[in-house]
Amino acid sequence: MEQIGETNREIAGVSGPEGRSSLDFSRRIPELDGLRGLAIAMVLYVHYIWFGIVAQPPALLAYFNTMTRPFWSAVDLFFLLSGFLIGGNLLDSRDSPKYFSTFYIRRFCRVLPIYFLFLALVGIAYRFVYLPVGVPLDWLFAGRLPWYAYFSFAQNLWMSKWNTPGAVILTITWAFAVEVQFYMVVPALIRFVRRSALPYIFIAGFVLAPVARLFIVFRFRANLYATYALLPCRMDSLFLGLLCAYCLRERGAWNWLVKHRSDLWILFFVLLAGIPALNTKGLPLTLLWITVGYGWMSVFYATAMILALTNSGSFLSRALRWPWLTGLGTISYGVYLFHYGIYGLCMWLLRGHASLLENWKDFGVTLLAAVITVALGKLSWRYFEKPIVRWSRNWPHSKPSEAPAARDLTAWAGASGVSKVPDAGQISETRADLSFASTIRRG
Repeated sequence: MEQIGETNREIAGVSGPEGRSSLDFSRRIPELDGLRGLAIAMVLYVHYIWFGIVAQPPALLAYFNTMTRPFWSAVDLFFLLSGFLIGGNLLDSRDSPKYFSTFYIRRFCRVLPIYFLFLALVGIAYRFVYLPVGVPLDWLFAGRLPWYAYFSFAQNLWMSKWNTPGAVILTITWAFAVEVQFYMVVPALIRFVRRSALPYIFIAGFVLAPVARLFIVFRFRANLYATYALLPCRMDSLFLGLLCAYCLRERGAWNWLVKHRSDLWILFFVLLAGIPALNTKGLPLTLLWITVGYGWMSVFYATAMILALTNSGSFLSRALRWPWLTGLGTISYGVYLFHYGIYGLCMWLLRGHASLLENWKDFGVTLLAAVITVALGKLSWRYFEKPIVRWSRNWPHSKPSEAPAARDLTAWAGASGVSKVPDAGQISETRADLSFASTIRRG
């Protein structure tokens, strides 16, 4: 059994001719859920608190609101995680005969049902709440884009063309449109571009994003919202996520990152110290943020993610595994879609005004809206989203088989001079043991 264990450890580090990192990407990684939970917490803060605070200096609350202005970048953290997870899944299944069909079935089962449910609920609220009430809810429902823009996942294009976010209750869906457009491009890119050339493509996407934003600034000054809502303008965080997914799967890159972890911590604190310089009025449409801010925050979040993933014993990694944070990350999609509508309706029903924090009663209603949002997110995940995700697993990338593992083991044995190769049953048993041991080590 000891020999089998050593053999499997060697195979765990090799997949075909290319080395792999020691991180187990086949299981759910709690640190990523924690980062997602952090992102949705920042979104809730911006929309529930930051927008509503009306205090002005020298009030202490006004200074606190200024310090938290970079929470605007929460969507960049979402995009980084999306690029990392989607890119990683595509890299792992790159040679699968069901590469495209499995990816799109699983991805659309994950994102489309709850999105269309959300649109249906907004339509019901519009017909039976907003139309009878009118003006008091204009701030939440007025400013409509064409209805078909939301069903064709092109609302970000209309927002950019008209330089308007549309109805506030639906504004948040621009990020969903960017994600869907990302899904239309990246699978083909990873499938057909030579693997060794992919890092250069990802770096090019990161570099071209600020170029695209600057082009819009100087060519279409009346459409600055486009710098915020268009896919080419948000490639820095998405493509940096792809680059991280690639590097953390390569043994050489993984070892280099682990070896230079102290340098990464220095970079982390340098990036953190630089954030206040970007923290000017007008975010996210200032020239400084458009040129430097998006990329700066993306690198900051990527550095934090790498530090957490390469050292499970660090405080950062342990903090990201806090149950409340990982739990919030698990339900983040539903929370993201529902949170603004719930907040707006609660403020209207209980306070009779829009998004304002003028007293403790307003703050109490805001907390109530947050509780309702999280509760609805949990219900949505448990009884609606999760069953559909499980059903989508009926479309695997390939039929499960031990034959590939056995072939890899035979090839390793021939190269290493091992005379006896364990059978498939021993391999499966040992992998289970190693999986359990890996869980204990990370636990």
